[in-house]
Amino acid sequence: MSIIGIDKEKCSNCNQCIQECGRGYFSVGEDGQVLFNDNSIGCNICGHCIAICPEDAIETKNLDNVESYSGTDSPENFVDSDKLLKFLRAKRSIRRYKNKKVPKELLEKVFEAMRYAPSAGNARAWRYLIVSDPEKIKKLDEEIIKVNYEYLGFQSAEQALEYMKSSGRTLFYDAPHLIVLYYRTVEKHTVMVGLRANDAGIALTYGMLEAESLGLGTCWIGMVQGAVARNKEILKILGIKGMVLGAFTLGYPAVKYRRAVPRPPLKIKGLD
Repeated sequence: MSIIGIDKEKCSNCNQCIQECGRGYFSVGEDGQVLFNDNSIGCNICGHCIAICPEDAIETKNLDNVESYSGTDSPENFVDSDKLLKFLRAKRSIRRYKNKKVPKELLEKVFEAMRYAPSAGNARAWRYLIVSDPEKIKKLDEEIIKVNYEYLGFQSAEQALEYMKSSGRTLFYDAPHLIVLYYRTVEKHTVMVGLRANDAGIALTYGMLEAESLGLGTCWIGMVQGAVARNKEILKILGIKGMVLGAFTLGYPAVKYRRAVPRPPLKIKGLD
C-alpha cells in the first residue's frame, strides 16, 4: 500500500497537501507544480493528503477506494454531543449474555469500526481473532483460570476450577463470542510495547462502542493477555502466534440497566 504521486492534470496546486503532510513529503517544484518526494520510503499512509485534496489528485497503489460522502468535512454533525455523552455514560460491561449467536453482518460492523481506529505512526499492525466455538471458549476459560488462580484469590488452580464449576461462574460469562487482538511481532523496546498496548486499547474500544450501538454487549477480559504472557500453551488453543494485547466478550445482553452509574469527579490541573 502506498502513495505514488500526484495526478498533474487534476492537481490545482492549492498546496493543501503540503500544509497537511506531517512528514513534509510534498513540495513545490521549480515549475510551480506540487511534487510528492517520498517515493514511499517513509510515508506512513496516514491518508490525510487524500482526505484533504479538493481535486482527488493523490495517486495511490493497493489502497482501498477512497470513501467520499456528504458530511466528512464536518463530522461533528453526524452525532449530537449530548446524545453521545449519554450513550457513553449508559454503556456497561456485560456479564450476562443470551444463548444466541451474533449474525455475521453485525460482527463485520464491529470489525469495520476497529479498522478505523488510530494507531501510533499509523502502524496498524494488529490482527484479530474471533472465537465462536463454545467448547474452545470453555477450554480457554479453564486454562486462563489455572494461570490466574492466585489473582482470583485461590490457593491452587484446582480450588479455583472447583469453585467456578460449583458456582456456575465462567471467566467469559457464557458469551457466544470472544474477540482477541494480537500482534504477530512487537518491537521489544519498552516505548514501542507501550504504544502498541495503547493502540490495542483504542482499537478494541472502537469495536466495543460500535457493538453497543448495535444492541450488543461486551466486556473487556483483562486476564487473557496476562495469562497468555505466562503460558504460551494458550496461544496454541487460540491457534495464533505472537503477543495478545486485549480481548473482549461479545453477545446479546441478557440484562437491562435502568440508570447510569456514579463516577468520581476527575482531577484536572490547568482547567480554570
